[in-house]
Amino acid sequence: MNKKGIYIHIPFCVRKCNYCAFLSCVADEAPREEYSQALIKEIKLRAKAMAEEAEQRGEDPAEALKIDTVYVGGGTPSVLDVSQMREIMHTVNKCFIVKDGAEVTIEANPATLGRKDGVMLAKLQAYKFIGFNRLSMGVQSMDNDRLHFLGRIHTPLNVERDMDLIRRKGFYNVNLDLMFSVPGQTTEDALADVEHILSFEPEHISCYSLQIEEGTPFASMIDSGEMTEVPDEEDRATYHKICERLKEAGYEHYEISNFAKPGYRSQHNSLYWNMDDYIGFGLGASGFLGGVRYKNTENFDEYFKAADEGRLPVADEHVNSAFDNISEAVFTGLRRIEGISYKDAIEAYLRADDADESIAARFANLSSDPAAPSNDAASEAFWEIFKESKAEAVDYAARGLLIIDNDGLKLTELGIDISNSIMSLFV
Repeated sequence: MNKKGIYIHIPFCVRKCNYCAFLSCVADEAPREEYSQALIKEIKLRAKAMAEEAEQRGEDPAEALKIDTVYVGGGTPSVLDVSQMREIMHTVNKCFIVKDGAEVTIEANPATLGRKDGVMLAKLQAYKFIGFNRLSMGVQSMDNDRLHFLGRIHTPLNVERDMDLIRRKGFYNVNLDLMFSVPGQTTEDALADVEHILSFEPEHISCYSLQIEEGTPFASMIDSGEMTEVPDEEDRATYHKICERLKEAGYEHYEISNFAKPGYRSQHNSLYWNMDDYIGFGLGASGFLGGVRYKNTENFDEYFKAADEGRLPVADEHVNSAFDNISEAVFTGLRRIEGISYKDAIEAYLRADDADESIAARFANLSSDPAAPSNDAASEAFWEIFKESKAEAVDYAARGLLIIDNDGLKLTELGIDISNSIMSLFV
């Protein structure tokens, strides 16, 4: 666990999409400015607290404040004024040590970077000056009718124009989000979207099937019978066709929903899947720091009040147990195509104070024995912890859904289709 990231949540949008259950809303300039100032106060408070805690542990505060990735998400961060984003990121760089070569991402939806070419080019130039070196664009579809159905504010022409200007401004690390299994969309329609996306040659592509979330307009349409979800069999068939096409195009399928050209995997998302630390800033943001998971308040008034009172806006905290650590490590690790190694899983387990002493001792003894490779020691310790799940896991392996070898576990392509069932063995 030698990496650390920052996530900054900007909860504002131009318009809420029909499928969106994220913490976001439409707001005018005044609340956006108030929020930006509260966010800046939170960043300063968290950095000060982390430095003080490092000193109390006898550690170098500078080491505790070193950052490998920064990700500004939402909502739609690009709706903020450039001056607000500049001040936020200036505070990050003043309070933390963002390493040279760090991946610094901002999410931006098409048609939110500027209606006129000159305005958009100026905004992109400002983003580069601020320090952003990666853009993530929520395209979702390249079909105009489907975009309208989803509630998006952009058109395919907006995407084409934005990508042209993005490249002209020298952004060469771009992710494009694509959604499939939208009601009324066939597998052929989804593949047509993929082909259109591939024509932009993005460095990274994220592909997700539409999920119906409670409280959204789509959920209401399902309940009323106005809309019917795409059957699971069709969804899975489309997914595998997309995976096949993207691999043909030279993209690594490195995580269930993510594809990258060599060297362009999302470093920030990899922190989550690797059980590294990350600091969440903003309304409703989550963090994982020093074995503690926390979540900020989702209430604007409470968030602003905390900033005014000079305290962190944390609404909930949970100290991970050893089992929490290993369970989360397996769950997130199985999302990666490489899977989870026994060694990484056990090391996650041992980071908690309540780790079983007998397992810790046996792992340490076997790991130090030249005649017993560490992966053997980790395997033995791993299956001691999950002994009640082993028979079922072996059954999944016999059915070609899970690979169990000397190093660890990973899902097969067929296993991805029932990934939640397999992962539940380790929760």
